[in-house]
Amino acid sequence: IIKGNNLLTLTTLLPVYRGKIKLIYLDPPFNTNSSANTFSYNNSFNHSTWLSFMRNRLIAAKQLLSEDGILVTAIDHYELFYLGVLADEIFARDNRMGVISVIHNPGGRQDETFFPTAHENMLFYAKNILNVKLNRLPATKEKLAEYKLTDKFGRYKLRGFRRSGNNSLRSQRPGLFYPIYYDPLSDQFALDSVNKHMVKLLPIDKDGVERCWRWSSERFILNIEKYIEIKKTKDEYTIYIKERESDYEGEKAKTICHKPYYSGQTGTNELKNDFQEKVFSYPKSPYLIKDIIHICTNDGDIILDCFGGSGTTAKAVTQLNQENNGNRKFILCEQMNYIDKVTIKRIEKNLSSNHTFCYAELTKLNGKYIDEINKSNSTKDLIRIWQSIKKGGFLSIKVDPKEFDKNVSNFEKLNLEDQKKFLIKVLDKNHLYVNYSEINDKDYGIIDEDKRLNKQFYSLK
Repeated sequence: IIKGNNLLTLTTLLPVYRGKIKLIYLDPPFNTNSSANTFSYNNSFNHSTWLSFMRNRLIAAKQLLSEDGILVTAIDHYELFYLGVLADEIFARDNRMGVISVIHNPGGRQDETFFPTAHENMLFYAKNILNVKLNRLPATKEKLAEYKLTDKFGRYKLRGFRRSGNNSLRSQRPGLFYPIYYDPLSDQFALDSVNKHMVKLLPIDKDGVERCWRWSSERFILNIEKYIEIKKTKDEYTIYIKERESDYEGEKAKTICHKPYYSGQTGTNELKNDFQEKVFSYPKSPYLIKDIIHICTNDGDIILDCFGGSGTTAKAVTQLNQENNGNRKFILCEQMNYIDKVTIKRIEKNLSSNHTFCYAELTKLNGKYIDEINKSNSTKDLIRIWQSIKKGGFLSIKVDPKEFDKNVSNFEKLNLEDQKKFLIKVLDKNHLYVNYSEINDKDYGIIDEDKRLNKQFYSLK
């Protein structure tokens, strides 16, 4: 877990993790007019600013992805089309895997003017779509309950051997129209009549329409014992395939995800269960994120979430590891101060005893002054911070400190919020954090333990 500006965190990870991340999940500020403090920072950017914000992060994310890696971005309809065009430009349109709609509020937001929003969108992009192979979703309890019949090979359910619906006519698949002979006395099947007791069966429905079987004659003969069952109803016989639970590979994820445990309310309830109170607005359901991780990654893969929020992605990874004794790994980036009381605490509550995590912060330079400015409660404090900035901070090239000091009385006339904005504006935003190249500069006071950690980290590349 890394605390700090997520764009700088992504670039910090590049020397070590370039081309190594299997899944990157982004849940950015949606740029809506909503008052929801989803991320506890600006959720209503200027449109062009928001696009620049996203573009920089998508470019860095693409470099971190492995050649079979996938990027998933959550977004609502306000910026969906713009984000899609932007991602098409960066990843290439041919690498767009799909747009998934997730029903997160079945009742819809009733305060909306036109259509109450009931879903969010998930954009899936591949680094190289030719290299991607998705896993299937695990069987649900409801699906497993369908296998009610049992024989010596295990649990199964029945499906008619004669095709129906699309592409089921004899004229469409003539090779699958052939006679099957059944001897009720010996309970034997054959492709030719060998005695007078044999009943001839053809794939013709009750309306006399010539259809076709599901399998070729060769496959039918080879799989009779394990997969074929016949039943007599009145004066006719019907052949069935035994669809076995042991053969079920899971369900393909669909473009509309409508499962109760994907809802936003589930996400809220899960977080409340971890803290016994509301500590974060609109967290994602860990079951939704867990299924995304399941279909996109395999054991040992690395998952990166650079809008770490309440730690839902980390919880989903740990749950998946516990369920299959796996070893997927997560990297979370978060810049807000709730990381200590929410994100980290939640991970600690859900991490199994045989797993650990490492926490680090980008070492602040001008960033520490911004923190002090935001916490300040008086003009006197801000003047004191200004004196510290002159000694140890980096000022914007547009700022002349002598002019500031000469006109400090004008600064003092501003209200406190405007004073804070002004003081933050004089800082050079290119020096929010200490660069690794400056690690031995005594002015920054980097302790030996942190120096060792950084050298170990960058030696991994």
